[in-house]
Amino acid sequence: MGLLRLILLIVLGALLHRLWKRWRAQQAARRPPASRDQGHMLACAHCGMYVPEQDAVRDGTQVFCSVAHRNEYLNKHRAAQRKT
Repeated sequence: MGLLRLILLIVLGALLHRLWKRWRAQQAARRPPASRDQGHMLACAHCGMYVPEQDAVRDGTQVFCSVAHRNEYLNKHRAAQRKT
């Protein structure tokens, strides 16, 4: 009786192991691949922070990390032009 119980436990363990491996493979397939390539990084003309090219806000030849920094930069430079 002990040998039959041992064989049953081994078969059950092998079955659980196979199901666990299949479940892990499905989980890995659902996850999007991690992309390390962010493309070219560009420096914000206002603060100097680097942002991926696809996320950058452009105004002519200038590049900004956000619309707020673009507006601040343009207001600052317009005010400087008025003084001169």
